[in-house]
Amino acid sequence: MKHQAGFTLLEMLAALTLMAVCSSVLLVAFGQSARALSQVARSDRLNHAALTLLDQEAAGPLTEGTRQGELEGIYWQLTSTRQQPHLFRLDLNVREGAHQAHFSTLKARL
Repeated sequence: MKHQAGFTLLEMLAALTLMAVCSSVLLVAFGQSARALSQVARSDRLNHAALTLLDQEAAGPLTEGTRQGELEGIYWQLTSTRQQPHLFRLDLNVREGAHQAHFSTLKARL
């Protein structure tokens, strides 16, 4: 009987099973990475909008009250309250779809 070199059917099935398990683990990891990157991008978008709005509002004279609006698809509401004679607290809520964030800061005006 001749000795033939190669893989048996059982070895091929074991290798394919191992490869399928490893690739499914990698696909799950890539899916989680994509979701995490999407969340970071959404958070960065809300943070950028909040910084823009706070800079715009704090550049001019501050008055007590609530203002709201929309900036590139992001809805916002800013509440300004006087803390002391020359100190204002700015509370900003930003929302895009189901995602929202809250920001607060203090601004001094003479």
